[in-house]
Amino acid sequence: MRICDFNIDTDRFDLTAPHCIVMLRPWINVGNVGHIVLKRLSRVYGARKIGQLEKPSKFYDYTRYRPQIQIVNGERRFRLPNTDLLAASTPKGHDLLLLRLLEPHSWAEDFNDSVIETMRSLDVERYILVGSMYDSVPHSRPLKITGSAKGWKPPDNFIQKVRLGSSSYQGPTSIVSQLTERVRTEMQIQTLSMIVHLPMYLKVDEDYAGAARLLSILAELYQSPTDEMPEIAIGETQYRQIDTALADNHRLKELVARFEKEYDSEDERAATPSNIELTPEIERFLENVARHIDDDIEDESRSSGGM
Repeated sequence: MRICDFNIDTDRFDLTAPHCIVMLRPWINVGNVGHIVLKRLSRVYGARKIGQLEKPSKFYDYTRYRPQIQIVNGERRFRLPNTDLLAASTPKGHDLLLLRLLEPHSWAEDFNDSVIETMRSLDVERYILVGSMYDSVPHSRPLKITGSAKGWKPPDNFIQKVRLGSSSYQGPTSIVSQLTERVRTEMQIQTLSMIVHLPMYLKVDEDYAGAARLLSILAELYQSPTDEMPEIAIGETQYRQIDTALADNHRLKELVARFEKEYDSEDERAATPSNIELTPEIERFLENVARHIDDDIEDESRSSGGM
């Protein structure tokens, strides 16, 4: 079935008022958190790919998003950058759509229109955006999640863990960010956004601790077991490694202590990520720490299921 610029195949999957969980690359996906979350959900629920853009070159510059050559079972395969849509069911009975959005370089209005019409045609009931950003938060405390929920009332235990409200952010954004507002106003469906705040002083390629926070919330929301989500244990190990690495760096320990104090007091922060500068010494130190942690986590994730 052709829906605007998407080719969708629902013949093998009978969808009923699905909830669509969305990630957007590269915008608001620091630490590759959104990708990790959707990849795990896909495995836990046995999701199957049901759609993608028919001609991704309409939207993507292949000198910026490079095509990939992969070896699969001894055969070379050519893979184009694309926006993919997968479908699955949860034990609670909800059908899920997992939408891996890749930010377009051109024809962005057509891109958004195509996503909207696809959501409309599949009778989506709830649109959930997950992502991540850097912030002046300590790794030694539960990572904060902020967001908004409109058109429905989340359960009390959810509200206790996700700080819901209206965003006061002003500044650059992605044109695809417009989708959350459009699906709510044009389609009048439920929306939810959840952004996990990651320590600005530690920038690893894949932040499993951040992904684990979002996965835990989603598992509660859809009454799913967390024992099938190794990211939770990997994330705990990842951040424990930071304590060891920072033991001898007094300047960075002072910075972390400052963030801890602000976190614990819940007062309005005296500083934001934009006006905090790390010394070159700390920057070099953190680059080495992040490189070491990435190597260790890659080894551990392979042993836990080939992440």
